[in-house]
Amino acid sequence: MRRSWKGWVAAAAVLGTCPAALAATQVEPRLRVSLEERYDDDFRLAADGQTGGQLMTKLTPRLGLDVRDETLKLESFYAADFLMRHGSGSLTLDHRGGLSVRKLLSRRLRVEASGNIFRVTDPASLPRDSVARSREPVLYGQSRVYVSGRATRRVDVGAGYSFEGVQVLAPGQAAGFVHTPFVEAWLRTTRRLSLGVEYRYQGFLYGDSFQQAHGVFGGLRYRLSRQTTFTARAGPVAFSGQEGTSGVIPRVKLELLHEARHFDLGFIAGHDLVGASGFTNALWADYAGMVLNKHFNDRVSVYGMGSFFRNGRAPGHGVFTWGEDPTVAQGYALGVGLEFKVSRYVSMQAAVDRIAQVGMDEETTAGLNLTRNVAAIRLHMTAW
Repeated sequence: MRRSWKGWVAAAAVLGTCPAALAATQVEPRLRVSLEERYDDDFRLAADGQTGGQLMTKLTPRLGLDVRDETLKLESFYAADFLMRHGSGSLTLDHRGGLSVRKLLSRRLRVEASGNIFRVTDPASLPRDSVARSREPVLYGQSRVYVSGRATRRVDVGAGYSFEGVQVLAPGQAAGFVHTPFVEAWLRTTRRLSLGVEYRYQGFLYGDSFQQAHGVFGGLRYRLSRQTTFTARAGPVAFSGQEGTSGVIPRVKLELLHEARHFDLGFIAGHDLVGASGFTNALWADYAGMVLNKHFNDRVSVYGMGSFFRNGRAPGHGVFTWGEDPTVAQGYALGVGLEFKVSRYVSMQAAVDRIAQVGMDEETTAGLNLTRNVAAIRLHMTAW
């Protein structure tokens, strides 16, 4: 989504006129079909307002195209989610699409770009918690462009821009956006330790409301082992809002990543400013999440995940309240699953998830029961 039509035409011209490039470039179409049978007690998605869980069938065809050569890696996909509820007889259709590109321009310079767009009836399926707490469909997108290079043998520099936007597809609802350009530099002090500095600007837009923030952060990245890396960022954020809501808040972000052949673990936690929630402008946010994957062999693996969030009006309204504050949204999600690969082209999954969320005291979200439990079995079939 970040590559223009001119880029595609130029790439096609190069590949069409250069036999060597044509031989080195791999173009691989992808097709995968997933069939899921689930029990879901999500009250919010019941079209007739009935309560209680019901059985559902979900069919997801997914098309993709991958392009690779020595300097380029491009992956793209589109998926449609057909969900039929047997209890109410209702049928919904969701759309998901994405594109990611990594291009080595030289030995020192690299460009990364990615983008995803979702049009869903279930906001819990979005890649960020607490987005658009309503029964209405949601249009959500995020994108990122990042250019990095090696300035010297020990110094790496980078600059990027990220975007996030959400629109609740209901009359009278405004769209929300967050624009985030940033620059950073990292100094490798030892083989294991790197120190960094970052400047970030955030522009929050929701309807006619515009808010902004400037942040300067220090960073530390330490390689605990060949497979494990710890990264920390922290610093002040100067927030400028409307009607006297300006202030300075801290930003903290901690990440731990372990990647090995048979076991992967990712952990993230922090406090920051976020936007594009669907019903208001900038929010403070506490968040934490963990994902792990254990591969017993080439066929059997298990995964687990957990996440937690709290957010409220920026710069800090309700940040120190841990009770049932109606101005603070909070929630969590837990999930475990087992996957068995029947063959290269067929796999099966069994999964259980619990999602709980309490929204802010808004007219559009008052009275919603956002707690749900899901038990599902899935069959994935890959054609190519």
